[in-house]
Amino acid sequence: MDEFKVGDTVQILAGPMRHSVGTVVYVYEAEKTYLVRVGASMQQYYKPDEIRLFQP
Repeated sequence: MDEFKVGDTVQILAGPMRHSVGTVVYVYEAEKTYLVRVGASMQQYYKPDEIRLFQP
């Protein structure tokens, strides 16, 4: 799992938070997912194909 690392700013591509921008805060190797935090209290796990690096 080399796609993203903790601290990367990513854009969410799927689900109810689609188009939101957040920060990768944890890499869950066993499940092959990334925990992305949006704002102060919203966070969710995403698969690599559900997020991409944010390009302003």
